[in-house]
Amino acid sequence: MLPLCILASMKIASNTIAAVKEHFHSVLGHMYDASEIDQFVVICAGEYLGVPSTVLSSASALKMSESELLKFSKAVNELKTGKPLQYVLGKADFYGLKMKVNSYVLIPRPETEELVDWIVKDQKEKDVRCLDVGTGSGCIAIALKKNLPRARVMALDVSEDALTVAQQNAMLNKVDITFINEDILDALGDLVPPGSLDVVVSNPPYVTSAEKDAISPNVLEHEPSIALFVEGNPLLFYGHIAGFAAKALKKGGCLYFEMGQTQPATLPSLLEKHGFSDIEVRKDLSGKERMIKACLK
Repeated sequence: MLPLCILASMKIASNTIAAVKEHFHSVLGHMYDASEIDQFVVICAGEYLGVPSTVLSSASALKMSESELLKFSKAVNELKTGKPLQYVLGKADFYGLKMKVNSYVLIPRPETEELVDWIVKDQKEKDVRCLDVGTGSGCIAIALKKNLPRARVMALDVSEDALTVAQQNAMLNKVDITFINEDILDALGDLVPPGSLDVVVSNPPYVTSAEKDAISPNVLEHEPSIALFVEGNPLLFYGHIAGFAAKALKKGGCLYFEMGQTQPATLPSLLEKHGFSDIEVRKDLSGKERMIKACLK
């Protein structure tokens, strides 16, 4: 048993998983559903104790050390501020890979995995040259290189802090990627030779100020606004990237975008104006139109 003074300061009844779970529900019950809180405990137990979820349900009496209990206490104190669990743990899963994450980069989303899967299936067994614009954590670029080992992959971001995270993730996942610190809104004519790329992909900022009310507080308060929001024209980044890609891609090369709820109605015509054809919009697993592909003929 831990010293009573320590347990009292944490407000945890004992140093067992059952007590930790009870404490998580007591602190977070007004913020999250019970099932979500249970998942927090399961994930933290796997991270801090190495206990798999299949074992945890029958290990309620499992005891932990003072240092382990302190980790749970710190985690619940951060979670009650609305901080996403991925930032609390400093990592996230993406397309079967582990990625470091912090407040400088967006937390990778499942729909982005679907975009990567589309590209991997399209480009499998090909010697392609790819550019990921607005790479953030590097999750797209790294997943592409890991699953398309013959590909040459570059990744661009305006944030030096984000690129630091992306470089760490490339080392973590043992892939060779060229990282570029540039702003896609600037003229990038000399970034790559014209007609030299096979794939350009981006999940650019597309949330307007008018749409902020629909964003959950834990995203607004903790994830980087530079990667989420665009002032004025919601197609601002799409237009710049499409214009760049129209010159940088080879004939037959393809541009892939992730998009928000308002883009499917207007993005195809913008891509056509930049000379793209064979435009295809796909829905994510929740049935929302979230991905688009366009190619140069």
